[in-house]
Amino acid sequence: MSTPVRLIEVEVPGDGRAAGQAYGEAVRDLVRRHHEMIVRDLDPAAARGHALAVREVTAAVAPELAAEVDGVGEGAGLSAADGWILQLRAELTGWNTAAPECSSLALVDPSRPDGPIAAQNADLPPETAPLFVALRRRPAAGPALLTVTPAGQLGHHGMNEAGVAVFGNFLRTAQWGTGVPRYLLTRLALGQTDRHSAARAVGAVPRTGPRNLLIADDDGALDIETTPSGVGRLEPAGGTLLHTNHFLTERAEEENAPPSWLRNSTARLERLGALLAEAGPDAGPRELAAVLADRAGAPDALCHHAADAPGVDIATVISTIAEIRARRLHVCAGPPDRGAYAVYDLKENR
Repeated sequence: MSTPVRLIEVEVPGDGRAAGQAYGEAVRDLVRRHHEMIVRDLDPAAARGHALAVREVTAAVAPELAAEVDGVGEGAGLSAADGWILQLRAELTGWNTAAPECSSLALVDPSRPDGPIAAQNADLPPETAPLFVALRRRPAAGPALLTVTPAGQLGHHGMNEAGVAVFGNFLRTAQWGTGVPRYLLTRLALGQTDRHSAARAVGAVPRTGPRNLLIADDDGALDIETTPSGVGRLEPAGGTLLHTNHFLTERAEEENAPPSWLRNSTARLERLGALLAEAGPDAGPRELAAVLADRAGAPDALCHHAADAPGVDIATVISTIAEIRARRLHVCAGPPDRGAYAVYDLKENR
């Protein structure tokens, strides 16, 4: 059996600029590598200009998060604008060339002995893999949280001490603009104490582009497909909630994904449903790890290797399972068919 690889853990108390500076300084080298990855094919001045426009909108609705982002760039020896670039990968590098990314699920049957469980395979460019950290945040107000995220981002996916777990998937639509960055929506949701208030917090702010969020808590789960113009909502069916990379709600009229994207996303959604039906409603971390490691149907597999489609530049770089009532995250660094899951206890935040 493989030995689990633990991510670098960063613990940051407090709020605002000082918290961001502490985070940026703690993983300075990784933050700078992440920044270089995003900007290498961009006009730096144009990227910073767009980032600052996004900052202005975000600061009006979430000033503490805006100040925290400023601090991340400064703590890493960059500028405040560079901190914002870290939150804006697809917004800057080209949403219309992005590949299908991520598969999410939640099991919430009331008969489950240990309560709801949720999980995600995060599919991103392979060079993102070594940039991931386990960021523990203890704000002065609101729940402590643990987010699994590329260094410098405030949140990719994770869970808070109130039991709110948030996972995100890419969506394709022509609607993009200036608003709260897609990745910051995760932190907005993790600032809440139940799934319903988390969904409302995300829906209440202007947004840069489309983002799907699967949100679970101690009592259930929901899924919201967000675009700049609105929010579609999914509820579990038969104790299961699943999402890949195509619209499943009334927002589907905004879909502009090409046929190859839709084929990939639909195949993964169908395979995920079939495997979870086999695993049963009481499936736990061990069973979900096997589901997330599934390679059937490659290059349209749940667990994606970079070699499956060399021209796409995507691999499963992180796999995460949230035992919600236990307040535990199981995280596999790399494709889950090749590694093991390390356990991170949210109770350590207390």
